[in-house]
Order: sequence, then C-alpha cells, then structure tokens
Amino acid sequence: MTSDPTDNPYESEYPANINIDSSIKELIAHYYKQFDTQGKHVEYSDCWVDDGVLVASNGAEFRGREAIQNLHLRMWNDVPRRLHRPEKIFPFRNNADELVIIGTVEYWPEAGSYKKQSIHGCACKVSEKRCRGGGGGGEITEASGVACSVKTWRMCD
Repeated sequence: MTSDPTDNPYESEYPANINIDSSIKELIAHYYKQFDTQGKHVEYSDCWVDDGVLVASNGAEFRGREAIQNLHLRMWNDVPRRLHRPEKIFPFRNNADELVIIGTVEYWPEAGSYKKQSIHGCACKVSEKRCRGGGGGGEITEASGVACSVKTWRMCD
C-alpha cells in the first residue's frame, strides 16, 4: 500500500474546542514537508531555534541547529523517500505551545520493501518565539517563512 499522491499529507486534524495559533499549525506542516524532502537540510534546521533540542525515540539528544541539520542529512542514508502524516494534533490547552502529534511515517528504503509505522506520543514544545529580522511576535526566517520555531521536540515510540 502506498500513499495517495492527491491528498495533502501535512494537513492535520485539531480539536474543534481548542484554540491554537495559526503560526504553530503552519510550522507543523512546514516542518514535516522539509523533513520529508531530500536536500532540505537547511530549511529543516531553520524550523528550530538556535539552541533547539531534538530527542530521538532512543533517547539520543541533538542540541542546536547544526547538530539537528547533520542528523537530517544522515537520515537520508539508504532511504531515498519518506512521508510523514501528522494526522492529529492535540494541544494541551487553549493557545498552548506544547502539542502531542499522532500520525504515521512511510519509508521506501533502497534495500528492502515499503514500510509504514505509527508515530505517536510525539510531543513538541513550540516556544522561544523570537524575532529574527522582522517585527512582530515570532521568529521569521527567510528560508522557512514560518512565524515560530521549535524549541524542543521529543520523539516517542
């Protein structure tokens, strides 16, 4: 089974009774699109604040944009295609900067067959909204065009 190429895999469902900043929704969609696009290492790392932390499901920590960018580069070894589907996003409260993401990831490894697995319990903290060269309330980078960045992202099995 493969993905339907006509749908937008980066559109997520959010609870109707919870307010969430549109810039955070944009960041989640943008983040996964960069994650899944080979060669978008800088754009992916630009989704993070300078001192951001990515905690992998095995507990390994990657601190700072450069380490996160290098990790993204290595993730493409032997996997020429991947597709994340962040299906449901659960903020902890109205206007929360902490979210739980539930979805799937599909892989097409060079050696081996197609794989699909759940991603769940993945929590991120979107904070440290800092301005980098432009008015207003968020960190806006030329590369990402999003209004906020990830401070901490914990991937869970």
